[in-house]
Amino acid sequence: MNAPILFFDRHFLFFLASRGHMSRIFTMEGRKASIKDMIESLGVPHTEVGAILVNHREVDFSFVPHSNEQIVVKAIPPPFDITQKTILRPHPLDQILFVADVNVGRLARLLLALGFDTVYSNGFRDIEVARIAAREQRVVLTRDTGLLKRKRIVFARRVREDDPYLQLKEVLDFFGLAGSEFDFLSRCTTCNRRLRPVEKQKILHRLEPKTKRYYTRFSICPGCCRIYWKGSHHGAMKERLRALGISLDSQEAGP
Repeated sequence: MNAPILFFDRHFLFFLASRGHMSRIFTMEGRKASIKDMIESLGVPHTEVGAILVNHREVDFSFVPHSNEQIVVKAIPPPFDITQKTILRPHPLDQILFVADVNVGRLARLLLALGFDTVYSNGFRDIEVARIAAREQRVVLTRDTGLLKRKRIVFARRVREDDPYLQLKEVLDFFGLAGSEFDFLSRCTTCNRRLRPVEKQKILHRLEPKTKRYYTRFSICPGCCRIYWKGSHHGAMKERLRALGISLDSQEAGP
């Protein structure tokens, strides 16, 4: 009897090639397993799959293929709307919240700088990332393909780009966030708490001489007490974001 055949669309070449596969067509001989297990055995995490068609009929990850079946595996087409119910993801999220692992720490800080609720620690283990994602209904961001094969992780992006700013652009485009109204410098880039305005006089003893002289508006994190202001680093970040088509000019209001 003939074995089931899997056809992957071209977007999965990123994963297939990393496992040494040059083809996008696979005959799954001698396998009696769920379609999720079959797909992941070839190096593709389930979080990257948008639809599975068996003889033109859409199925979920628990489906067990039989002989002679032709199975088409489709990638998630951007922009990915995580609030929409699908066969593969019957329990959508209400809003987009992120959790990032150590592999994308600088990306996490850029997302925080733009105001996105993003949980991050360079001490997170894989099991902790999966638990946070499930418990707090967060989207996982990582460059660790193996992490995304954990069953508890439903919504995620395996980040492709190397440069943190290009990673940011990739994530914004993939989740349809590029046109968002960013709440720039509204969150602590260390602990994700929302910042609060603070009077300069109350923190004067913590400021360097040039900062005291040239800046008047400050914010403070109510959690870790880190102080924020729009200094030279802010201007450099603006320029890099502008080069990616992300403008913050409408949110600027002086030093």
